[in-house]
Amino acid sequence: MKNLFHPENPIMKFLSHFYDLMMLNFFFIISSLPVFTIGASICAAYHITLKLSDGEEPYIIKGYFKAFRENFKQATLLWIALLFAIIFFSADLFIIYNVIDKRYEFLQIPVWVCIFVIVSLIIYAFPLLSSYECSTKQLLKNAILLSLANFPTTVFIAVLHLGILYIASTSARNLVIVGSLALFFGFSGVMYFCSVFLLRIFRKCETIQ
Repeated sequence: MKNLFHPENPIMKFLSHFYDLMMLNFFFIISSLPVFTIGASICAAYHITLKLSDGEEPYIIKGYFKAFRENFKQATLLWIALLFAIIFFSADLFIIYNVIDKRYEFLQIPVWVCIFVIVSLIIYAFPLLSSYECSTKQLLKNAILLSLANFPTTVFIAVLHLGILYIASTSARNLVIVGSLALFFGFSGVMYFCSVFLLRIFRKCETIQ
């Protein structure tokens, strides 16, 4: 019975990680409410999930807000730029599908390519920023290179996020289920899952260098 409550017990480690993710999820949601702070929130959350996936036990609150403050300016400017780009290209797709003649639907191809680039930047740029110091130009360059060099992982992570959004959009019941999970641990849980793959990529790059 004593071993059951031992910190190294797999069950206790799982419960501890689950509690950490719930706490992290709460602070992520709260700090993301202004919308323009979402970039800094993603960066701070990845700072914690990457450490958790690496076997570390960081201080959730202290570590989260430290990373949030340190990367706020760079992450916020990047997020706002990417957000405007998403809105712009989404509007392009709406026009292509609903306004102009069907003969010009081939114009969607370059738009989708641009959207893929934006998604790739979101997948890699914020985790990179949470772990390494570099200029925004170098950050964007590294994110693009990593997305192309690890194309299967990039597609997998993108499909994972799009799949969750698709499931949520299929019915009101699914929207409630996905929304409830997201409210408790969904955001941090997905980032923790992605961190397992991202950490391997980052470690491989460090070894090469």
